[in-house]
Amino acid sequence: MFGIIPGSDAPLLHNFTNNGGFFPNGWTAIFSALLVVMFSYGGSELIGLTLSETQDAEKVLPRVVKSFILRVILFYTLPILIICGLIPWNSLNEHTSPFVQVLTSAGLQGAAHIINFILITAVLSAANSGIYGATRMLHSMAKDGEAPAALGRLSQRGVPINSLKLSAIVLVAGSMIAYITQDGLFRLLMAVPGFVVILVWVSICMAQFKLRKNYPHEPSFKVWGYPYITLITIFCLSLIALMFIFDARNRISIGVCLGVLFILIIYAFIKFRTSNKRTNS
Repeated sequence: MFGIIPGSDAPLLHNFTNNGGFFPNGWTAIFSALLVVMFSYGGSELIGLTLSETQDAEKVLPRVVKSFILRVILFYTLPILIICGLIPWNSLNEHTSPFVQVLTSAGLQGAAHIINFILITAVLSAANSGIYGATRMLHSMAKDGEAPAALGRLSQRGVPINSLKLSAIVLVAGSMIAYITQDGLFRLLMAVPGFVVILVWVSICMAQFKLRKNYPHEPSFKVWGYPYITLITIFCLSLIALMFIFDARNRISIGVCLGVLFILIIYAFIKFRTSNKRTNS
């Protein structure tokens, strides 16, 4: 991307300009990239799930949030900037990781094995955190009466065993999709979690916006710029969700998400309406 013009001692951007500059395929291409972004950053909300199991949360949680932001910069932002500075966008091979291409061009021929090992480790870590988050969330919902009571049963070691079994079944069933739709699997696996992550984040922001004024004890660490940052976040996430919905390539996956969401909303209305009638009577 960067090149050196003959007769000049400084690296300039002439190759970058010749290769199309920013947004070579149009500024709307950023919308497609947002799907990958939402998929990649999904799981950061798990920090909140660990709050009930964290000692000295007032001290620990701010450090965790700051370290998370630092890791995003180190492992996402800086590597992308380095890759864009070393390899033109139209020279990337869709069958090879950009990291492998960069390391190979630097003379590290065994880079593919290193990157594959890192990727496998990252996938296992993501699966582990996903199982933990789903299991704990189902257990918490069962305790609050928002899910079947059986999902709240704990083992002798304090593990919500039924929630863990259900999460494992769904995980195995999801992995079987690879045998049904191999060609569109990657985009399907990005669209479904990406859309779900947006719904979760919007719900978190809306809950904070509505309930923060009613906190009995305000935490020592607070979101900077509240309520403006919260409102801007809700607007941006809602806009991304709309782009997902109207993207023809996501119709099947987003349709499934919206269908499940509709069923859950109807179930919640019926369940809590019945519970309120019983309480009032």
